[in-house]
Amino acid sequence: MAFIILQQPPSLMSAGSAVACWPRASHLAGADLLGRRSRPRRRATMSSQVHSRTSDAICTENVKLPREGTFFEMEMAARDCDLDKYGAISSAAYAVYMETARQEMLASLGICTGSIARAGRALAISELNVKYVAPLKPGAKFVVMVRIVQIKGVRMLMEHLIATLPDRELVLEAMGTVVCLNKDYRPTRMFPEMANLLNFFCHPN
Repeated sequence: MAFIILQQPPSLMSAGSAVACWPRASHLAGADLLGRRSRPRRRATMSSQVHSRTSDAICTENVKLPREGTFFEMEMAARDCDLDKYGAISSAAYAVYMETARQEMLASLGICTGSIARAGRALAISELNVKYVAPLKPGAKFVVMVRIVQIKGVRMLMEHLIATLPDRELVLEAMGTVVCLNKDYRPTRMFPEMANLLNFFCHPN
């Protein structure tokens, strides 16, 4: 079981190429985003409040919520340090890209993972199934899209898509399972305040 990184890697934070925004229209094959009109981009608003109790880790003041069922999007750029020996982006780098987008999605809703950790709780990835469609080239611009498919009991099923920019050709699709852990690192039900907020990124079906 792999634990979610509670802070972005320094190299990603300093690169300045990642922008959190709300979903736009896409022509990704199989992503069921076909035919939708483009929406204006809106930057995510993150609360600056930090608390130590688990219930206080949900800071909703001044948070702008997206439409229900939409993807959270984050634009990034491939780096030379992410290459494997074949000159393509490594599978480990893709996992970091998806990790970073998940963390930014939580932050955009005012969910402070640092406060959750200080309270002795944790969010962990228990499963990640990835289907690679096409490789990313060094320096390529791309977008990572994340949304929640289902929240049930201790598990949260999340869908990930990565596509090139600006043409939005599909690079990979992945389904991940996130679980909530208590102070003894045993699965526990999704924190209720978090579940209510995350429903805004849930698939309508």
